[in-house]
Amino acid sequence: MKRYADDYEVVVKKDSKGRDKKIAVYRGIYFEITLSQEQLNKYRVFNLFLLFSIIIVHMVGGFVANQGMYQFYIVLPYVLTFLPIYLLTVGIFRLPKEKRLFRRDEVGLSFKRMKTATIIFLILSGIGIVGEIVFLIWFAKENLTLEIVFLGLLLLELMAGYLLLRLRQSLQIEQKDDKSEK
Repeated sequence: MKRYADDYEVVVKKDSKGRDKKIAVYRGIYFEITLSQEQLNKYRVFNLFLLFSIIIVHMVGGFVANQGMYQFYIVLPYVLTFLPIYLLTVGIFRLPKEKRLFRRDEVGLSFKRMKTATIIFLILSGIGIVGEIVFLIWFAKENLTLEIVFLGLLLLELMAGYLLLRLRQSLQIEQKDDKSEK
């Protein structure tokens, strides 16, 4: 990505056959997380558990045959929520497996992407919940059971997203001044 291009320097070295070979060498800032290796493993597992629960609940909510899903102010936030779920998935799967000093692109494409995607997810989910409540109060006429089930699923999804955000906020990422590792 161009955003991280300034952190790398291209160095020309000779290979075993005498040809010039260009190698990208990281010259940027390193970051350290405040978790031990065991805590990092638990962090990854808990994030994966929350992510899969969000995906399952979101998919089940789409199969509820409620009348509210025919309203644009409910279905639009519901559908748009798939983008932050995708970005959250990519960020969680990029979480490091071992504790070490991390490059700026590793932190940006995992931890920071997760935080941003979770915030966007919470905003869109909140808009969907408000839309469903508006529909329940003023426009729902029949089969309120399905509407309440759908609202309950949206609330479960919102709770899981909130737990993801709280989990990410408990993590501290500190910038290291020395570039001793790597």
